[in-house]
Amino acid sequence: MIGILSDAHGNRPAFDLSIKILRHHGAEKFFFLGDAVGYIPTLGVISAIQELGAAISCIRGNHEDILIKEKFDPSREAVYQHKTTKGNMNVNSRDFVITWPTELSLEFKAGNALFIHGSPRDHTYVYVYADTDLGVFSVNEQFVFMGNTHRPFIRQHKGSTFINTGSCGMPRDHGALGSIVLFNDQTGHIRILRFDIQREIQEAVEATGQVHPSVKNLFNRRTQKFEGEVVDN
Repeated sequence: MIGILSDAHGNRPAFDLSIKILRHHGAEKFFFLGDAVGYIPTLGVISAIQELGAAISCIRGNHEDILIKEKFDPSREAVYQHKTTKGNMNVNSRDFVITWPTELSLEFKAGNALFIHGSPRDHTYVYVYADTDLGVFSVNEQFVFMGNTHRPFIRQHKGSTFINTGSCGMPRDHGALGSIVLFNDQTGHIRILRFDIQREIQEAVEATGQVHPSVKNLFNRRTQKFEGEVVDN
């Protein structure tokens, strides 16, 4: 059983809870699809990933790419907190993130799987939503796991299953419910799991005190319609 998560954005408490829940449901190997940083200016998620060692494989997200290449946007800095985060990075954490590839294609008993942050066309920056035209993508894999949008979905198209994991630390549909994916690499069965991260959000925000009001508004979003099944923490 494999656990897949993405877009923690500095929310280490929610990341740690995600790993705990995935393990409870039988996951032994994990894939993180990028954006350990951004918005909440801490390196806690990177540290948590380092502590997991060989149990986790990582894909570089757009926020890691921005940090590494220093492509800072002054007009968005108050929200993204990239310069603050970069200032907190040491050589060890930077060198670690640089090793993250932009895609992984692996073979499982259930079929081949592509792990990316963005889209099959642009692995790092492009967004794929539930209503995106999947016909524009040409893939050879039976499973395509993505992040970036913070909105989970599962869709079928021409023999491939496209899965967006949503965000474990900063969901954009229901702001109180983190989103992760459980993948049975033997049978191909996929579950989107949702779980309450309100306590974890509060802990992460209070720890830094530098979170922009627009980000706090994301956490306050509520909706009756969201993808996935709610599970206990």
